[in-house]
Amino acid sequence: MNTYKINDIIEGTIINIKPFGAIMIFEDGQKGLLHISQVANTFIRNISRYLKIGKTYQVKIIGIEEDGFLKLSMSQISQEEKDEYHRSGVKKEKIDPQYIDFSALKAKLPEWIEKAKKEN
Repeated sequence: MNTYKINDIIEGTIINIKPFGAIMIFEDGQKGLLHISQVANTFIRNISRYLKIGKTYQVKIIGIEEDGFLKLSMSQISQEEKDEYHRSGVKKEKIDPQYIDFSALKAKLPEWIEKAKKEN
């Protein structure tokens, strides 16, 4: 059932942040914990300054519980592993500029300006 192995490097999305770490979900629906001690090689007082809900991060699997829940690390990924991961074909796609449209923001801007003026 579990398609992952220890030391695999995968990308997951943060779905919840707690003082002790972040819960991530992966493409196949599997979940895991990125403990605060595994985010960086320095002391972290506030994990929310490093991670954001909804953002995707690259993590290394450092443990797999019996129920399939993953134990994750960002700090244990070496630069060589990061480079290899990106060479292996996992690339972020660029958005075609023709699909970038700020017209909705442009339409709301005058309303927001007026609202801000009234609040001051």
